[in-house]
Amino acid sequence: MRILVAGGGVSGLATAVALGRKGHHVLVLEERPVFTGSGAGVRLAPHSFRLLDRLGVGDAVRERSLTIEECRVMDGSTGEPVITVPLPVRPGEARAVHATAHRLDVYEPLLEACWELDAVRLCPDSRVVGYTGHGGSVVAELADGRGVTGDALILAGGARAVVRDDAGWSGGAPGDRLAVYRTVVPMELVDARWQDGAATWWVGAGWHVSHYPLPGAGYLGLSATRHHHGGADLDDARVDLEQVLAALPDLGCAARDILTTGRHWRARTLPDRTAGPVRVRGRVALVGGTAEPARPPEAQGLHHALEDAVGLGRSWEASGGEVRRWLADYQARGGQDREGARRPWALFEGLLASAG
Repeated sequence: MRILVAGGGVSGLATAVALGRKGHHVLVLEERPVFTGSGAGVRLAPHSFRLLDRLGVGDAVRERSLTIEECRVMDGSTGEPVITVPLPVRPGEARAVHATAHRLDVYEPLLEACWELDAVRLCPDSRVVGYTGHGGSVVAELADGRGVTGDALILAGGARAVVRDDAGWSGGAPGDRLAVYRTVVPMELVDARWQDGAATWWVGAGWHVSHYPLPGAGYLGLSATRHHHGGADLDDARVDLEQVLAALPDLGCAARDILTTGRHWRARTLPDRTAGPVRVRGRVALVGGTAEPARPPEAQGLHHALEDAVGLGRSWEASGGEVRRWLADYQARGGQDREGARRPWALFEGLLASAG
């Protein structure tokens, strides 16, 4: 079967690996002239590593990652500690349980896995701007006027614009949004008490800030999330520190001190909803952040991307080789595959709710 994947980020490559290993011919259509990763740091929980193992790249990512020993929740307004939770470790084992990584540390092993698969073809300079169905096939329409035909089309993170304004995909989902601001900070600018092997969250009224050390001990991953964002859409835009601070009312001195170490910020707006009501239409399916916007604590789409890639492979095994049955099974599973990643964050989400 010939499957088109629109978007060559983590979600697109993970999907290509999952389906390429099932014997499908996969074309990854990427708008950039080269395949390369970008973005700030990411957290990896046990569920993330299990999914990476399913994709055959778990050990490669572990070698690049930094184990996290505990997580702390702080009151973002007063600076007082709320709770500290030790994270499980496995003494004597090289397999990280909770860890952080640069996004590139996940992207590159997936890219190498694609190169090793004869069934996967990477196509740069191929921005998908639309699609049309033709009975037993679907055509991806490219920005340069070309059309690429496949048996199915998977819209990954790089294809958000294709579905953003299509009411048929949104299904009338709530219009509330998150604004997520991210940067990395050289560790020499960070107070010594935040340089240990812990992940820290500062919770405020309608916002939270998080930070954690990244592999190599040279940088701190830093992000701020504003709930109920009422401003303009942000599409990986560069923003200055003043914009970040303005998004966080009642920010206490301690959390502010952390934020002011960041200089080069990027921002993205995401819908704040718990499930994408429509994941499949005909021979077209959504994966990762395109299918379901990420949730707190950090609004990261990486976990969703891995879940959906593995989920597509699992649904194919149950389909009997028929496209519509395959995608119908993927749609029916819906948020079920999310539960393994959601459970560890129930406490944190409760704290967010109580903070307003």
